Amino acid sequence: MIPGLREQVKVLWGPCRVPHVFAQNERDLLVAQGYLHARERLWQMDFNRRFFCGQLAEVFGERSLPWRGLSIHFRDKTIADLDFFVRLIGIRRSARASLAILPEAFMDRLEAYSQGVNRYIETHLKSLPLEFRLLRYQPEPWRPEDILTLGKGFALQLSTSLPTRLAMSAISTRLRGQEAKLKALFPIYPDGEPTIARHVPDPGSQAVREILRFLNGTFQASGWGAGGQGSNNWVVAPFRSATGAAILCNDPHLRMTLPPVWYLMHLKAAGDAADPQGFESWGASVPGLPFIQLGHNRRIAWGVTAALCDDADLYREKIHPVEPDLYRVGAEWKKMGREKETIRIRGGKKIEKSVRFTRHGPLLSDFTGAPASQEALAFRWTAHEASAEFRAVYEVNRARDWGEFLSSLSHQGAPTLNYVYADVEGNIGYALAGRIPARPASSPVLPVPGWTEEFEWRGYIPFSDPPRLYNPPEGFIATANNRIVDRSYPYHLPDLFEPPYRIRRIRELLSAKEKFSLYEMARIQNDVVSLHALDTIAAIQRDLREIARDRPPLRQAVEMLTAWDGACSTDSPAAALFHAFYHCLAGNLLEPELGPDLAIAYTEIFNHCLAPLDRILRDPVSPWFARAPRKALLEKSLLAALSDLTRRLRSPMEEWRWGRLHSMTLRHPLGLGSLLGPILSRGPFPSPGDGATVNTGFFNHSHPYEHVVGASLRMVLDLDRWDHSTFIVAGGQSGDPFSPHYDDQAEPWRRGNAIQLYYEEKAMKDWPVLLLAPRSAE
Repeated sequence: MIPGLREQVKVLWGPCRVPHVFAQNERDLLVAQGYLHARERLWQMDFNRRFFCGQLAEVFGERSLPWRGLSIHFRDKTIADLDFFVRLIGIRRSARASLAILPEAFMDRLEAYSQGVNRYIETHLKSLPLEFRLLRYQPEPWRPEDILTLGKGFALQLSTSLPTRLAMSAISTRLRGQEAKLKALFPIYPDGEPTIARHVPDPGSQAVREILRFLNGTFQASGWGAGGQGSNNWVVAPFRSATGAAILCNDPHLRMTLPPVWYLMHLKAAGDAADPQGFESWGASVPGLPFIQLGHNRRIAWGVTAALCDDADLYREKIHPVEPDLYRVGAEWKKMGREKETIRIRGGKKIEKSVRFTRHGPLLSDFTGAPASQEALAFRWTAHEASAEFRAVYEVNRARDWGEFLSSLSHQGAPTLNYVYADVEGNIGYALAGRIPARPASSPVLPVPGWTEEFEWRGYIPFSDPPRLYNPPEGFIATANNRIVDRSYPYHLPDLFEPPYRIRRIRELLSAKEKFSLYEMARIQNDVVSLHALDTIAAIQRDLREIARDRPPLRQAVEMLTAWDGACSTDSPAAALFHAFYHCLAGNLLEPELGPDLAIAYTEIFNHCLAPLDRILRDPVSPWFARAPRKALLEKSLLAALSDLTRRLRSPMEEWRWGRLHSMTLRHPLGLGSLLGPILSRGPFPSPGDGATVNTGFFNHSHPYEHVVGASLRMVLDLDRWDHSTFIVAGGQSGDPFSPHYDDQAEPWRRGNAIQLYYEEKAMKDWPVLLLAPRSAE
């Protein structure tokens, strides 16, 4: 029995344990969704909430972070340090600020969803999921602000602005006096590549390095990686579709975890006098958040990728030499804001910390606890401001046409997102959603002076001005975190976009024929040809052939690389050779100048550094080759790669396989150790792709060659026959490691297959049923 329900809710369990939820009104539907999310994923929800609230030490204690199993960036830090860092960033603060601006109707929806979660908690305290029993604690009640906290957490997950700026700040100190080398490492998006719609003094370099070292590893603990993300989506018009209707595809690239980020659902609420339309949508939800995040209703479909529109800046603040709570603004000294944070640690201990704020945001420098300095770094981020992303998701779920869809997106704050759209009338579209700072045209990637007005944001780009497309003549729209518009766009968009390899490959495949079937769309999602690898080999091919001319072992390797078609399949020896070679090449290029820690920090968000490194490699007279010529670097790196692969794979070169080197483990946050790993995690599995392929196989160069970011969901939507649409998550629906539905989608996902959802209740008549009744029925 569920208190708060007005009428009975029926849940029909489809294949792979996908729930189809039928309610008589929208509020009951939300109560039921909250209950089902908690029933299947309660510990995942609680862990993510604790992570983004900075409350992990309450259950894990003040132990050291397991950096050896995760990242060197955790070294010498504790879980309490992690809690303070997350509080300093301010995710929970901005969630509370956003709660205050929601209209009453939306607050009621948040309350309804939370009520469903709490009813499950209240009735299952003696049978909580395994993780609660292992850690010996109980979850706190779910609150509306928890929903918005997870939403703000997504905004940080999909932003690379902070780690990129910290890395470049630290590198600028290391390369002081070598401006040409520094400039060559700046993020770039090459001119002429596809779009969607047509040294400064370093404040406290020691503090910057410590924050950077910690930040780059922080989000790996929870599976919410702060770098190396990506996503693809595209939509084709009816005249480009074999079905005669639009087809929409989406595959968001996130960390490969168990349980997965997504939970598939079908939600339906009957209409009434107050709401004749009712509510119905299918697709991927996020446990802890109401409604469907990616999917469709009866009229429209939508898919999302991160737009990467650079949503943050670091400001250097001048601190008063005597009064450390004063900072300079123009000719005046202003008083900082200050908030106390109490970090509770399991066992009863507490740590008291303070967060200081300037007009730009929290002082990141306070994280290090270093002695007071006359300069500090403040973090300004669009997500710090109150926003209504929850309202945007709700209204997208209910939108019936392009106009209503665009109106929905006006509520999106952070992160910036690329939405593709299709409807049953045959229309397709693209819209950019989210707040984009209106920066000065010269806004740099390094920290900027905060005491002048020169680098202040001029508000945000108006919602009416971001790029849009509607029914373009070529009949398709695609996004892959690439640059959105060319440089004729009147607003400044810094170059923090993904490199153009995925979008080039998608456009190449979508231009290869006139019409596409659903099967062919799924094949594009599983494509593993690396244009980055092919471009790199082409750029250095002449030097490689000269190196190999008189050395038989190198000759065989060079012949393998130059004859390769770029397909990073698991059985490819050339893919294994190229990626080992490129890994050695990046290290040999960067480490002598930057040192190992900064080289890792620069390559941690590896896709951001691909374009700068490619530019360096294409230029044999680059200042980066002043110490040693390019040819010598290539030879050294190729020899190192051959030696490493011989040691790792212990077989002749022609028997090397990329899948033996490049593996994926679906990892549970508690599954890092040898005791719980076999119970909670799955793998390792041989894995195809690389960080630049459509079917991404991203790995961090701090942990070669472990595939950590991939297609967390694959979705192909047929707007002619909804029941022909397919979905698949990398894992399963259940959060219970002993359930057959914990990982039953993992193997189909690996094979490139998918599952179908159902659309008519009469087809579900023989399915298992769960009835949720109002308390009054007792």
